[in-house]
Amino acid sequence: MNAISIGPFVFSHDRFIAVLTIFAFVLAIEILARRRREIGDAIRFWGNIALVVWIIGARLGFVWTHWEAFAPDPWTVFAIWQGGFDIYAGVFAVGVALFAAFLARPRAGGPVLIAVTVAALAFVTSTLLLPNEAQGRIPAAGFADLTGAPVSLAQRDGQPLVLNLWATWCPPCRREMPMMVDVAGSQDAVDVVFANQGERAETIRDFLNTAGLPPDGMVRDPNNALMQEFELQGLPSTLFFAADGSLKAVHTGEISRAALLAGIEDLKRSGGGGQRATQE
Repeated sequence: MNAISIGPFVFSHDRFIAVLTIFAFVLAIEILARRRREIGDAIRFWGNIALVVWIIGARLGFVWTHWEAFAPDPWTVFAIWQGGFDIYAGVFAVGVALFAAFLARPRAGGPVLIAVTVAALAFVTSTLLLPNEAQGRIPAAGFADLTGAPVSLAQRDGQPLVLNLWATWCPPCRREMPMMVDVAGSQDAVDVVFANQGERAETIRDFLNTAGLPPDGMVRDPNNALMQEFELQGLPSTLFFAADGSLKAVHTGEISRAALLAGIEDLKRSGGGGQRATQE
């Protein structure tokens, strides 16, 4: 399992870790500001600067290294809810912000540095407690395409597999589907299969026709067997299987083009399976 369900909300481990890290930083800033009331406003100001600079720096670092994936849809640069941050670029950006804080308000720089340290400890601790483990193999169970023809996911002929679990009632599934179909059409060395969870063929066809998408690669999983097999907490979920059939990575939630292509490239580079899931 590599997701956490809180009421109606489902967080992949890496997104939940990000939330915990930000919460730890904001809480530390507020506690330090209250303890040092004479410079509380300055601590909050530079704390907010550090947080915003980290988000912008980490995002820009990720976009820079994956620009080819963003080029077809530049607006997705702003779709930060899909994930995609470069930790090292973020750390560099925070370092610049801290340097500026020490120059402008030396007394406020220390507390902000303490808050950054608390956030780093929260990140490391939560990462150790919530590892994104990907375990399992391509199931041997048979499925059917939209015409009723049998489909065996396990018969790979040496090809890696990207398996996307989705449903028409799922808004993020609907948003990511056109992009995923476009990427699937450009892949020769990796198979991409879309396994609909629990819906009738007519419902799936209606959605595809309305969206102008082809039925290629669509299969039905009427009993949600795949979600149960891999203990997935929500949709969409994208699973990356190596050529030997072992599960290499899992991405829970809407996936970006950059993250999808990065996962595919990782499958092409590795002939075997792995144990850790991809980052958002």
